Amino acid sequence: GQFLEAPVSGSKKPAEDGALVILAAGDEDVFKQALPLFEIMGKKSVYLGAIGNGAKMKLVVNMMLGCMTTTFSEAIGLCEKSGLKREEFFDVLGAGALQSPWYTIKGNAVNKELYKEEDVTFPMKHMQKDLRLALELGKEVNQSLTCAHETNELFLEAMKEGLQDCDLIAVHPVIKKKSC
Repeated sequence: GQFLEAPVSGSKKPAEDGALVILAAGDEDVFKQALPLFEIMGKKSVYLGAIGNGAKMKLVVNMMLGCMTTTFSEAIGLCEKSGLKREEFFDVLGAGALQSPWYTIKGNAVNKELYKEEDVTFPMKHMQKDLRLALELGKEVNQSLTCAHETNELFLEAMKEGLQDCDLIAVHPVIKKKSC
């Protein structure tokens, strides 16, 4: 039979807006047949070849998202602990090369302390699962993933505090209270 895997990059809001990124792999003819549907659901559809490549790409993207989230949180902590204002950091970040909708969304969540289960766009436990799987993939292909390893440890620590069902930005209060 014919088979196509098509995990997506994006959460509830991009799904509602038809702005997902479709990560398809498998039978290319099936991909071409499904493309009109994918174009309705997403802003971009990528054909990645053999079965499994869609899942691998999703792990790579989510691993990077997890690392971005913890680095963002550490940067907020460094700003505040060194006497800089969070709002000024967000302003500078939004004006430069690192401008990202992710930082805007998660910055708003930090400002409003939206860490509760009802505020979830990406559950921490799902991010930690993807980090774990990315680390396993890294071992399988002999790729060092130092940042991802440290990020995974931070998520595990947050989950031990009972935050597993909260949004992944709930790692921020865990990082904020850390010291050297």
